[in-house]
Amino acid sequence: MRSKTVTFLKQTVWLGIAVLLVLGVGIGNSLACKEKEKKHFPLTVHTKYGVVKGYYNTEETAAWKSVPFAKPPVGDLRWKAPQDPQHWRGVLDATQECEPCAQLKTDTNWGKEPVMVGSEDCLYLDIYRPKHMTGFLPVYVYFHGGANHFGGKSDYDGSVIAAKSQMVVVIVQQRLGPLGWFTHAALRHGESDLDDSGNYGTLDNIKALEWIHKNIWAFGGNPFNVTITGESAGAHNVMNMVISPLAKNLFHKAMSESGGMVTKTVEEGEAMAELIIDRILTMAGLSREAWNNMTLEEQEAFLRGLDAGQIWLPIIYDVPLMTFDAFEDGVVVPGSVTATIRSGNYNKVPIILGANKSEMKAFMPLYGPLLTQQSGINIPWINLIGVLQGYFPLDYVLPTEFDKKLYQVSGYYGSRNWRAKFVDERARALADQQSNVYAYQFNWGEPGSGPTPFDFIYGALHTLDIPFFFGADSDIWGYAFTPDTDTAGRQALRDAMMKYLANFARTGNPNGKGMPQWEQWSNSNGAAKAIVLDADMTQAKIGMSSEEVSIAAEQYKLAMEIATWTQLQQAMYGWVPWAFQWQTAE
Repeated sequence: MRSKTVTFLKQTVWLGIAVLLVLGVGIGNSLACKEKEKKHFPLTVHTKYGVVKGYYNTEETAAWKSVPFAKPPVGDLRWKAPQDPQHWRGVLDATQECEPCAQLKTDTNWGKEPVMVGSEDCLYLDIYRPKHMTGFLPVYVYFHGGANHFGGKSDYDGSVIAAKSQMVVVIVQQRLGPLGWFTHAALRHGESDLDDSGNYGTLDNIKALEWIHKNIWAFGGNPFNVTITGESAGAHNVMNMVISPLAKNLFHKAMSESGGMVTKTVEEGEAMAELIIDRILTMAGLSREAWNNMTLEEQEAFLRGLDAGQIWLPIIYDVPLMTFDAFEDGVVVPGSVTATIRSGNYNKVPIILGANKSEMKAFMPLYGPLLTQQSGINIPWINLIGVLQGYFPLDYVLPTEFDKKLYQVSGYYGSRNWRAKFVDERARALADQQSNVYAYQFNWGEPGSGPTPFDFIYGALHTLDIPFFFGADSDIWGYAFTPDTDTAGRQALRDAMMKYLANFARTGNPNGKGMPQWEQWSNSNGAAKAIVLDADMTQAKIGMSSEEVSIAAEQYKLAMEIATWTQLQQAMYGWVPWAFQWQTAE
């Protein structure tokens, strides 16, 4: 009896072990299945115009590349307002980059080459979002820079912003140069104010926002929480959305990073078109008399019969970085930015305006040869790029203390002019009309944060803020920082700037728990104006400043500075810093 009991107990134990093993395997399999079934945002998305399929471009994000937001502006649609994209059947592959908009080839130092790249079929956008299933996320729209005549969406990766800031990121490209902004009587028929405006690139931006409003919900974005941003020409395009009645209710917050362009009158646009036509005629072996003898219909047929290169190549013979600004046509763009804001008739949304401390230094090496040509005096600033590349020592290019002073004074006061015009003047006008106006000055790259000799030659130059807001680990040249030369201070500043932007996109207020307070711009004397964004080698250095910059005050200081030079220095070089006082108050 006892042996039977022992046998029974043994069998029971073994059965229990077996059951536990089975249950353990079952639990393990169940957990594994749940892990496999973990939901990711679907790659196949149904838009209003058709189905698109993207890809998981990183471990944390999904992306859809080159999604059309308008019909290709080719053939009869060249120099016409953009039209809605055509519907398509089947599934559109959204995993490949399209070409940028037609433009001249531009090197990394912004020099031009007489070579065409890109295509007129270019009205596409890229979308990035977190990989998880959460929907109704804030939407962050970026208009790229490049003086409105170079660049494209493929220059920017929205993955880090999408993942870290939990936003749907959209990067847009629009027609550029004389295909994007061109106003001439031969192209105006009086049938459509939009077609006649000449603001085709501006209308492309509006069409992209219309597409986003109608379709971004399918990608998990909130169409009622859209923030538009852009740097340089992209910031110009942002401000044109702020003042355009056609963009009303298509966005809800705005940020202008280093905007440095102003709208032009239609008359100025026509003069620019005539300059381009003169050069087109010269290259085609035609006289201005022959052009003048054409009817408007014949002139239009001539222009539409040109290929993109024939229209674009004359641009290379102009000054470096010729800009293509929007025209004050009264329909798309009602007037200048500041005057329209002062009128109160604009799209009132929370807004951030910012500039970098040494904006102008990005352009000074490019303008050195032009100033030399105009004056006959050698201004060897182009060789400063060679200093950064390790080909020359700084003292070889700027051998005397006055050489260094001339460069620094020109860059400093040119940058002060930039901030006065595009941050302070506009912020004052906005603060008279609305609350939620914020301003910043970006200082990273100056002595104490940037490497040598970068800190002297460029410092916090134009474009240097982009990798901070985008969360990148290197600047666009590799001169300022790379993954191998990064510092803890720069990383801390980058993280803070991304948090400010994410907070702003969610709520219209950049502030968040544990962050230095970013106060609104105040028009009261001595009150808060701009937050200063900087770092040393180990930590971020962020704080409010009450400094207000005006063009008149800075030009007075510049005159006093030049007055301290010797008479010979004033006679030979006193005009050089004034060449960079390129904007004046309205």
